[in-house]
Amino acid sequence: MLKLRTALCLALIVGTLTLLNGVLQGARIETIIYRIIVSIAIFGFIGYGIGLIVERFLKNIALKKLEEKSQRDELKENEPSDDVTENSEFAPFTSTSFEQITRPKE
Repeated sequence: MLKLRTALCLALIVGTLTLLNGVLQGARIETIIYRIIVSIAIFGFIGYGIGLIVERFLKNIALKKLEEKSQRDELKENEPSDDVTENSEFAPFTSTSFEQITRPKE
C-alpha cells in the first residue's frame, strides 16, 4: 500500500507542477496535456519504485526489532525468578496427583 500511495502522491505533485509550468510558459493545451501525461507516467513508476524500496527497508527493520524482542523474551524466560526458590518443586495437577490429595479429617 505504501508503494501505491508514494506513486500517487509523487505523480500528482509532478503533474500539478507540470501544469503550472505549462500555463506560465504559455504553451498550447495539447502540449500541456502531453507533458502532464508523460510526467505522471514517469514519476508514477519512479514513485512506485521508491515506495517498494522504502517498504522493504521498513519491513527489514521491523523484522530485526521483532527478532530482538523475541530473543529478549527468551532470555527472560530462562532467567530464574526471584520469588521462586530453587528448592521448591512444582508438580502439575493431573489425574494421578489428584489421588495424592489428603482431605482433612473431622
